Amino acid sequence: MKKLLLLLLFFVIVGHSLFAQTWRRLGGWGNKLTGISWVTDEIGFVSGEQIILKTIDGGLSWTELEPPTDNKMLAVDFFNQNRGLIVGENGQVYLTTDGGSTWQLKNLATAATLKKVKFLNENRAYIVGEKGEVFRSTNGGQNWSKQQVNNTTDLNSLYFVNSDTGYIATSSGQVLKTFNGGNAWTLGNTGESKSLNDIYFVSGKTGYAVGEKGIILKTVDAAQSWTVVNSGTERDLISVSFNKTNSNAGVIVGNSGTLLRTVNGGLTFDGINISNSENYAAASFRTGSNVVFAVGTNGFVISSINSGGSWTLRLSGVDNDYTGTKFKTANLGYIIGKAGRFLVTSNGGTSLVDRSRPLSIAFNGLSFPTNNFGYLAGENGIVLRTGNSGSNWTSLNLNTEVNINGLFFFANSVGYVVGNGGFISSTTDSGVNWKEVTGSNTNVDLRDIAYFDFAVGIVIGKNGYLGWSFGGQQWEKITLPTTENLNAMKLLDVQNAIVVGDKGSILKSSDQGKTWKKITTSFTQNMTAIDFLDESVGFIAGEKGLMLRTIDAGETWERMPTGTFQNFSGISFGDLSRGYAVGAKGTLFSYSCQVPETPTVIFGESNICLSQQIYTVQSDLLQGEEFDWRVDGGTILEGQGTNKVIVRWDSPGRNAVLVRGKNNCGNGSTRGLEVLVSTEPVKIPEITGEGAVCLNSFAEYEVFDVPGTDFLWELTGGLILEGQGTSKVKVQWTGLNAQQLKVTPKNPCGNGLAFSKSILVQNVPELPSVISGPVMVALSEEEYQVVKVPNVNYQWSVSDGGGEISEGQGTSKVKVTWKKEGNFDLIVSPMNGCNKGEERSLKVNVNLITSIGEENFDAKIELYPNPSQGNLNLRLLGLGDVQEISIVNALGQTLNQIKGRPGVFEYVIYNLPRGLHTVAIRTREREYYRKIIVN
Repeated sequence: MKKLLLLLLFFVIVGHSLFAQTWRRLGGWGNKLTGISWVTDEIGFVSGEQIILKTIDGGLSWTELEPPTDNKMLAVDFFNQNRGLIVGENGQVYLTTDGGSTWQLKNLATAATLKKVKFLNENRAYIVGEKGEVFRSTNGGQNWSKQQVNNTTDLNSLYFVNSDTGYIATSSGQVLKTFNGGNAWTLGNTGESKSLNDIYFVSGKTGYAVGEKGIILKTVDAAQSWTVVNSGTERDLISVSFNKTNSNAGVIVGNSGTLLRTVNGGLTFDGINISNSENYAAASFRTGSNVVFAVGTNGFVISSINSGGSWTLRLSGVDNDYTGTKFKTANLGYIIGKAGRFLVTSNGGTSLVDRSRPLSIAFNGLSFPTNNFGYLAGENGIVLRTGNSGSNWTSLNLNTEVNINGLFFFANSVGYVVGNGGFISSTTDSGVNWKEVTGSNTNVDLRDIAYFDFAVGIVIGKNGYLGWSFGGQQWEKITLPTTENLNAMKLLDVQNAIVVGDKGSILKSSDQGKTWKKITTSFTQNMTAIDFLDESVGFIAGEKGLMLRTIDAGETWERMPTGTFQNFSGISFGDLSRGYAVGAKGTLFSYSCQVPETPTVIFGESNICLSQQIYTVQSDLLQGEEFDWRVDGGTILEGQGTNKVIVRWDSPGRNAVLVRGKNNCGNGSTRGLEVLVSTEPVKIPEITGEGAVCLNSFAEYEVFDVPGTDFLWELTGGLILEGQGTSKVKVQWTGLNAQQLKVTPKNPCGNGLAFSKSILVQNVPELPSVISGPVMVALSEEEYQVVKVPNVNYQWSVSDGGGEISEGQGTSKVKVTWKKEGNFDLIVSPMNGCNKGEERSLKVNVNLITSIGEENFDAKIELYPNPSQGNLNLRLLGLGDVQEISIVNALGQTLNQIKGRPGVFEYVIYNLPRGLHTVAIRTREREYYRKIIVN
């Protein structure tokens, strides 16, 4: 019974682990693969740039082991499934005794590149490398001693036929050989000077060497002599391997997809065509079969089950360091990388469409405000814009060559970019024009920028720099609890944000970035990317395959297994259940964890008085799921986590009940129900709308809208056309004179007090009365009026510009200033809210002579001659002090103007033009006018 319980517990733990293991690699590795070693027909190892692969099923599947170094490792060999050696650049050699789980660095006291390693037996192993370096271990790789071979050329490969007899291929086309287990080596000529890249012996005497320019050499006398075998190619040949159970069958691999095969012991070699042109660095037969594997660039692994007659692609990748990604949906996404790399997928990464740019620079950031419209930013000030998912691009001019590292766009047109040296620039027209922000107030390299809203933004960069701005033009530095480089950030909502950086730095702000707290974890790796599914569930990606998850808005983090040790650089979620991470050497991972489906309709009262209510959903809970309820304006009294809750409503107004499912994968989509919560109807303060309207017209009336309240409208002299029950109605008025409009509020708590508004219904105004006022006037100001009618506006005008309304416009009584002589119409138009009525007019004659004859008969003024020829004598008798004498023509223009002189009563005026003129004499008491004619 105890064993059964333990077994059940084991399956529960494994089941939970599998449920949590949701990150998987899409495609293969892009690392350059350099060597392959088979321990058995099932267990094999592959070396490469920053990668080690292992299979335990004969190459059907491969798992990644953590490489002990970032240096390029060039060769691998295992004595058994536990003990192995890997060698590479800078004289590095590593030993494992646990099948590659851990590695120990062994000191060879050399910086030369080590090219091949080989176990002779459990204790003896050899390494060869550049500049004639040969090392031997006699204790299984723990310690090494340098061997003297009296050769300084690069040693590219070695092969031991047995524990005594071994051979080394050199870059000078020669072969070193030993017959005493490597104690002494002799140099033999092959008759060739081309570099030999690999050597293989199928017996004590028969062996093969391959090298540059398609060279194949064969010996049948233990390297005493060599003959050239025609390869049929000039491409460099890199590796040779023969079937361990059939010495006549062998393969040679090389650059540009070169594959050669022999089935007759090297008498002839056939060229085998394959569908790629990768450079293959190593080939190896499994221990006891016709199966052979070859490895090469871009993570290519190919295999043959017929000793090289035909080949199958096992693994392939992209040898490019991806730098970022953005997914717009569960399937549509974009990936950027070095060397102008830009990839598009519409099927969730199953296939990638290469729309890379012809650039040598790395893209550092991307932003896609919509599915198809987006921007790329990169080194040397490069920013590009596309409107069709990268099929075409527009180059944008920022007038800078600094590296652009991050960008943020509110929408298609408005956005910011940041870069090295504190560079910040903004655009408001989709990148056509850019304005550099002079108030960045820093010269650190900036990594990313984001905005909480249209005003408040933050920017991050090296050495723990974080800037804050309101408006984006002036930035202030915020003090942080770290000085590590900050690499990425995510705004969770309008208040909360999380920033990540080097050495496990995680910072969180809850006040729009003004203050930050440090989130303490046990993780010390550099963190490079962050994204959230919602306000609670999020992920951080980092170096060496680091992937963290939070379910509490970033307060705590747990590690998720990824099965990789490649550096992640970007992460993005297309929806709540699908996410993607990218990184070095073409790393592309997908996250698939099904969050609960969106709950069905929420059942419950949605228009209520303050009270307690029950709300339910009909969705069934699956194992490991629960319902997360939230109430705006109320309190959940019981039922949290189930499909039914009891809510006490605390606040009146437009409130909501919200529910979503959650499980180990995160939170599902939210379903909401708007609930209108009311108290006793409030008193209506006023009805807005026209109080004076026209007969048969339409008018709208409105009261302040209270959520959850219905409004009952009543009226006299009209019809309610639409809006009954709402806060706004449309009315047609059909009765004249005083009418009433009344509204009564009503909600689940009862009826409120009615409120009324008086409405005056009018018709178009009638013809005004006869205009009273003078009909013969001079150039003067006169008063005119009509009989005033209530609620009528009177608009006055004068025809042909003969005068202007100087006072009283809009009323029944005005003053008119007459400006010129002639016959004019004074017009008055009645107006009210019902439009313009029939107008009334009065004909007025404006004549200056008429005016003069009425006002100056007692004056002693003599003008002569009159008519005159242009010269005029003026004599003034019995007048007071003369202030001014003016001559005015019939158009009202002043022809001459003379200042009066004390004690002078005679004046002469010369050169007057022809016409009828007026002489105006102004004294202290009054003005006098006379007419003159000039012929």
